[in-house]
Amino acid sequence: MAASNITPDLWPDPRFQEMALEAVSHLEDHLRIRHFNKGNLLWRENDTDGMLVVLKTGRVKVYRLLPTGRMVTLFLFGPGDVFGFLPFLDGQGYPAYAEAMENVEAEVMARSTLLQVLQADPDLAVTLIALLGQRLRTAFDQIRVLSTPGARSRVAAALFALLSDTPSGSTSGEVRLPVTAHEFAGALGLVPETYSRALTTLVQDGILERIGPAHYRVLDQAALERASDPESE
Repeated sequence: MAASNITPDLWPDPRFQEMALEAVSHLEDHLRIRHFNKGNLLWRENDTDGMLVVLKTGRVKVYRLLPTGRMVTLFLFGPGDVFGFLPFLDGQGYPAYAEAMENVEAEVMARSTLLQVLQADPDLAVTLIALLGQRLRTAFDQIRVLSTPGARSRVAAALFALLSDTPSGSTSGEVRLPVTAHEFAGALGLVPETYSRALTTLVQDGILERIGPAHYRVLDQAALERASDPESE
């Protein structure tokens, strides 16, 4: 069966957006604008002096480096996302790096300010914990995807999830990746070459048609769903 929540932070998710808006409503009087150039790190793994971030424009990648030096993308955040507050809640360092993928404008809040706001507005803590809970569920979904042995089924499952807005009963549809193919591959735990080979097999099997960069037409939605099953490989 196809997974419906493959790396959901690659595209807008109403659950996160709703909670993010609620959090921002509590924080707006305490946020200040900051800009980060493409390639800048917002924080490093194990940093304890971080910031809560409300992304206005641009995208941010959160990733970990494995002992082999390989980078594994955990989250890709876009405009409207609220993140970066985990160390504020548990007092420990960041578990990953955060890097601007393009020039970014964000509203940010220092740890000391957030702690003051939490003391004055306990309802905010409830909102942030709920948002963190959804992020943890996302992480568990990502672990499940990364544990899937076949690249083809990973790619098929992720593309099938992007078809969630296709009208019911439709046998085909178009998929536009919300990020570059390179970034999409990284979020699936695949090197670009492996991602490209998996995609090519889906094209050769008559399931997909390439329309342009990061843009595909699904020719057979049922076949794509079947291909998302690891046992199909």
